[in-house]
Amino acid sequence: MPEASLRDVMRTFPQGVVVVTAKGQDGPRGITVSSFASVSLNPPLVLVCIMKQARAHQAIDSGHFVVNVLAEDQGAVSEHFASPDLSSEAQFEGYEKTRLNGCLGYLDCKVVERIPVADHTIFVGEVQQADVGKEGKKPLLFFSRGYWGLSSNIYERD
Repeated sequence: MPEASLRDVMRTFPQGVVVVTAKGQDGPRGITVSSFASVSLNPPLVLVCIMKQARAHQAIDSGHFVVNVLAEDQGAVSEHFASPDLSSEAQFEGYEKTRLNGCLGYLDCKVVERIPVADHTIFVGEVQQADVGKEGKKPLLFFSRGYWGLSSNIYERD
């Protein structure tokens, strides 16, 4: 199957945007991630998929990471941490070292499983602490190669 076909289909699926941060041997690293999911509530587990060649991979592999859930006004934050060539110092200039200011929420995680798959590693993290950041804000979404926000609730659940 052509890689372009998979990308075309995946562009039709809106995804929340998070920045995963970790303290590595060479300083803190961060990476914008859309491959993030809750795995289990008991025990509290989440997963992130990180390309093995990413600079943040080694830092996350050290055993601890923080998931920063971005708010709809943080598109520039997402773009900043998506830049692969920034040094640790440049990445975190003006930012906290693991928790980024203004996020909807934070999950502090301990790595409990590493699953190598093709050119990525799926890191399963046990949530050690979870905090809501900016209540009342809406999430940042990635859809069709751009950033979006939620406009309205179109269906109420019972």
